[in-house]
Amino acid sequence: MPSSLSLGRLSELIGMIYDAAIDPSLWPVAIDEIRKALEFDNATFTLQALPSGEVLINVTSNIPQHYLDRMAGYGGEVLDQWGGLAALRALPMDQPAVLSRVNPDAVRFDVTTNRYSLEWAKPQGLVDVMALGLAFDERGLGSLAFGRHESAGPIGEREIEAARFLIPHLQRAATVNRLLDMAAIARSTFEAVLDTLTAPIFLTSADLHVVHANPAALELVATGGLLSVRNGVLVANVSAVSSALAVAVAQAARDEGALARKGLGVPVRWQDDSAGALHVLPLRPGRGSFDASVVAAVFVARADTPFVAPTALVAALFGLTPAEARVFEQIAVGRTVEETSEVLSIGRSTVRTHLLRLFEKTGARRQAELVQLAASLAAPLAASTG
Repeated sequence: MPSSLSLGRLSELIGMIYDAAIDPSLWPVAIDEIRKALEFDNATFTLQALPSGEVLINVTSNIPQHYLDRMAGYGGEVLDQWGGLAALRALPMDQPAVLSRVNPDAVRFDVTTNRYSLEWAKPQGLVDVMALGLAFDERGLGSLAFGRHESAGPIGEREIEAARFLIPHLQRAATVNRLLDMAAIARSTFEAVLDTLTAPIFLTSADLHVVHANPAALELVATGGLLSVRNGVLVANVSAVSSALAVAVAQAARDEGALARKGLGVPVRWQDDSAGALHVLPLRPGRGSFDASVVAAVFVARADTPFVAPTALVAALFGLTPAEARVFEQIAVGRTVEETSEVLSIGRSTVRTHLLRLFEKTGARRQAELVQLAASLAAPLAASTG
């Protein structure tokens, strides 16, 4: 957790992000507050649905109107700054991208020939950019970019660390925005729209008791095979997914700031073998007119691609140390203790010690169950159409 921003300030920013997830009209305030907290000069947040091309969100912060009017004319040049679309796709989604580190020549005005750099950034005194990927799949594109003014100095570890902490919350909010009927939300409230949405949504207490389920969620339960409600409690029909869901909702109830990647795209498979994911959205007291016991909304998304690998997800869910995560990754692909020892260049006794801790933390009793855990939380592949 970033030490340069107070816990109170971080919690405030995360709360604003989740408020905007269910009320997109609040994004301008959230983006502006994040920009100021990280000491950037301007910010641009866009979220676009694919393949329709519909712009779901387009928010800018502190960009003079004259320059705002000119932005649309530099689409290709903005991509070129980063080395093109392929280079952007190759950047990790869980890390902030700093232009001066990805392509140093792009911010050297004495070297670059890029029109956007010379005609748009340079006259404003903007010397660097930090970009956060929020969506990059077949259903949508989304990013949040911050411009750095020369008076603030170079982008440093403080800003990178804070942005890294905020990324999963921003990604979760963008994912929820994509699941909602944005036009309906703009006309009414989240509560009023909830029952009209085609996406299944459950409102739950901290112990996963279902307080409300919209018609799509009730239909999903009735069909069986993915989620069930047993004695009023929401459970997944795959034990690993059920454990992941319980951990994410419990964490949302305790501290939404610590939720991080827990509950971000927990993979599931629908009955027709298509891919899906569960997304947990913390709901703070006073947000809307929810029952006081409601702490989270669980969204069920079809054909959604998680942003994190199974190892990272398991590490987040069960609090694995980096060393334990590395051992888990090897065991999960079927390697033995001896093979893991050789691959990681550590002693067999060390591997066994980590393995015992993995059993303790995950509840698994043997290596085969760790393999099953990884398989259950791996991103499901879409059914072949060939």
